[in-house]
Amino acid sequence: FMVVAAGFLDFTFWGLRQAIVYGGLGHLQILPARVDARARLSASAADDVAALLRGFPRVDLIAPRVEFQGLVSAGPRTLTFSGIGVEAAAESKLRSLTMLTAGQWFTGRERVPQVLIGSGLAERLHARPRAMLALIAYSDRGSMSASDVQVAGIFESGVLEYDARMLLLPIGAARELMQTSGTSSLAVLLRDAAETDEVVARLRSGLIRRGIAGRVAPWDALSPVYASVVRLYRWILDVFLVIITLVVVLGIANTMSMAVFERTSEIGMLRALGFGSWRILVMFVTEAAMIGAIGAIGGVALGAAACVALSA
Repeated sequence: FMVVAAGFLDFTFWGLRQAIVYGGLGHLQILPARVDARARLSASAADDVAALLRGFPRVDLIAPRVEFQGLVSAGPRTLTFSGIGVEAAAESKLRSLTMLTAGQWFTGRERVPQVLIGSGLAERLHARPRAMLALIAYSDRGSMSASDVQVAGIFESGVLEYDARMLLLPIGAARELMQTSGTSSLAVLLRDAAETDEVVARLRSGLIRRGIAGRVAPWDALSPVYASVVRLYRWILDVFLVIITLVVVLGIANTMSMAVFERTSEIGMLRALGFGSWRILVMFVTEAAMIGAIGAIGGVALGAAACVALSA
């Protein structure tokens, strides 16, 4: 039972990690040194970071982003939104687990800038693919800026609060709207998630050597919900482990006690033949250890078989 439960939890953690990473977060992100929603990496700094990342053979994808907030209007309806300017080709791979419920991804080469909007935001705006929207934002230069965009598609991330506010548009259109050449972050996908810590450490030292004012954040630091879920599930597993251990120990103690009581005549004969009490105790302990080993091996084998069958 514990083998199956541990396998289930391991798969749950793996699935949650994949959902977080391929839901748009990436395995790690390079962010401005200053913790501020309007902070940007300069164009030269972003180019230096990208060049540094391309020197890492473990890096599979680099996705630059420009984040901003503003107002979006569709006819008489006006709502606040959070926007991310993205490169379409890279972002579509990074968000491979994000489901499009209508329309399609934009390419970033359309004559009229196109956007993807969350399902909750689309519902509140009564917007469908090909609908026209007006975006208004307070630019980095301190002035109001506006842009007309067309809805290319509607997506669902699985997080209602996120889908109710989020909007994706081409990074060029976002920079033009915000009147900036900077980058809010660089999201990075790796070939193997197990190498995240090593890449983060090497990248931090690389930024220091090049004098780039930036910080590196792994995916689990950017998503505190993962750590909370892991702690909760592991606490539940530990409780079950304690209960099952007590049951097993009591069961073994009962079995061995019966084995001793049923062999009092044999023990008396061994004592009469000169066997000491410690030698007899070792015999029973050895027997218990062999039974336990056989049971453990059999339990692991049956648990692994059950895991394979459930996975199939």
